[in-house]
Amino acid sequence: MLAVFDIDGTICDTQQVEGGCYARTFEEVFGVALDPSDWSRFDEPTSSGIVRSLMDGEPGLERREREFRDRFVDLLKMARPEFPGDFRPLPGAREFIRQLSEAPAHGVAFATGGFDTEAAFKLDCCGITLAHFPHATSSDRPRRRDIIPLAVDRAGGTLSEVIYFGDAPWDVEACAELGVAMIGIGRRVAELRALGLAHTFRDFSDPGAILEAIAELGGG
Repeated sequence: MLAVFDIDGTICDTQQVEGGCYARTFEEVFGVALDPSDWSRFDEPTSSGIVRSLMDGEPGLERREREFRDRFVDLLKMARPEFPGDFRPLPGAREFIRQLSEAPAHGVAFATGGFDTEAAFKLDCCGITLAHFPHATSSDRPRRRDIIPLAVDRAGGTLSEVIYFGDAPWDVEACAELGVAMIGIGRRVAELRALGLAHTFRDFSDPGAILEAIAELGGG
């Protein structure tokens, strides 16, 4: 079984502070005001996907996206002292990832809609080193349904053996499209259940129950 983890809302809950940082960066770099209250209105709600959808055709977009990424991560770093709780791991997250990564029958990878340096910073805040795991980010691909298979490929796995841990409706949509089993983690568990997700947990504080869910999904 290959466990593939989202980061935002799944490993740490930076979504509130990052929305403001993202909108501020967008206005600084592109001069466009952005409402961060509902990312679901974007077809590809990833860090690069939003930039590319709104600024398509902008001259030098690749260079300006890198400028955007670097400024965004700088603002997140500046915000961390003011919002330390947003950059802490969900209860049990670090321990659960260690438990899976040390099990011979399991593997761990990360697939996130954040930029590469954004993902590395957030995981570093949680005591996890992104470079120690196979991973893919929106710096590789803007679409989540492409990010997940890339992470799986880099882990040397196949989609049929994946269980994805995510927190958002777009995670449910991507997993359904890819035929990937999913376990919901985070504060949106009620919304995920309403979408038909059978296995949801607020955090990783009950690893035994999560392992049971993995076994039910065929990844025991």
